[in-house]
Amino acid sequence: MPTIETRVKELIQFYVRTIYENYLKKKSISEIPESDIPTVLKELYTEKKDHLKEFIKVSLKQLMEDEYPGDLVILNILLSVFEDDELCVNRLIMEIKVHQQGIHGKTYDYRSL
Repeated sequence: MPTIETRVKELIQFYVRTIYENYLKKKSISEIPESDIPTVLKELYTEKKDHLKEFIKVSLKQLMEDEYPGDLVILNILLSVFEDDELCVNRLIMEIKVHQQGIHGKTYDYRSL
């Protein structure tokens, strides 16, 4: 059985992927221009951060049912995950750049990020 931290990570990845895909559809683009990635992701992160936290809490309650450890435990995990907004945004920027490199068949070159 996955740990709570693993489930939180998976839920964040799902959420970010969904927000990214919705952004592309809304803008009628196939990818975010590389020069715009930092600005777009900072804006989306700021706009969606509170909703993401609530999404994680509600989703964990549904997934874990009777094994849900309680809101306080989840809140502490979320505080740890979201304590450094700049780090979170930079991680998202890196992940989107790597994802978009992969779309074009490029290898994931973390050194160029």
